[in-house]
Amino acid sequence: MSTVERCLFRPEHRLLTPRDFQAVFDSPQCKVVQPAFVMLIRANAGDVPRLGLVFARKKVRFAVERNRLKRLVRTSFRLHQHELPAADVVFVARQGLDQLDNAAFLALLEKAWQQLNRRFRASPKPVASHENSAAPADPGLPVRP
Repeated sequence: MSTVERCLFRPEHRLLTPRDFQAVFDSPQCKVVQPAFVMLIRANAGDVPRLGLVFARKKVRFAVERNRLKRLVRTSFRLHQHELPAADVVFVARQGLDQLDNAAFLALLEKAWQQLNRRFRASPKPVASHENSAAPADPGLPVRP
């Protein structure tokens, strides 16, 4: 795989459906919190990281600024995607994000990707439930041999 192919932002690297976003919002494994944004992270079943962006008009008022910031997040994600775990990441903008210049915002993103790697690898993974467990489903019922 060439360097150019590694840095593409293909559809398999994006959170596309409301169900994908809702799964991350409902049960994030960890968070990366910065003054200007929050990243919610949840493991996915695939083998690539996926990114979703949430830029509310209340938080970043002008479309020009929202588009600039989204472009910077996508570019930073593309450059770091080979270092990231197979997880769904939802980037949520906060008030004041549009006040940052490109260099300051990219520096914050760099720090956030490193924190994401550390926290995600350190967070406990969800335990898969087994239907054929040794414990009975209802303790009041007798167990057959």
